[in-house]
Amino acid sequence: MEKVFVVPVRGVVCTGTVTSGTVRVGQPAKITLDEESRSVTVSRIEAYGKKRSSAAAGEQAGLFLGGLTIADVPTVPGQDGSIKDGDGLAGAQVVSVF
Repeated sequence: MEKVFVVPVRGVVCTGTVTSGTVRVGQPAKITLDEESRSVTVSRIEAYGKKRSSAAAGEQAGLFLGGLTIADVPTVPGQDGSIKDGDGLAGAQVVSVF
C-alpha cells in the first residue's frame, strides 16, 4: 500500500500497485496491521477515477476494503507535530485468500 484514505459513506480505500495475480471485487483478503492479520473483503476497485471489477499485476488501483475502519488504521506523526493518517499503511500488503 502506498496511501490510505477514508471516503465518506464508502469507507477505507488503500492505493498501490497490484504486485501479482488479479484482485477482484468481492474477493476475500487479509491485511496485516500491527503484526496482526485481519480479514477484509475487496468491496470496490477504482483505477484512474473509474470503477473496475478487477485489477491485474502491475496496475495501480484503489481498493475499498470492507471490514476495515479508520479506527483500524495506524497513525504516523509528522515532523511538524501533525498526524498523517494517509501514511499509516505505507508498505502494508493486502493478500488474497483463496
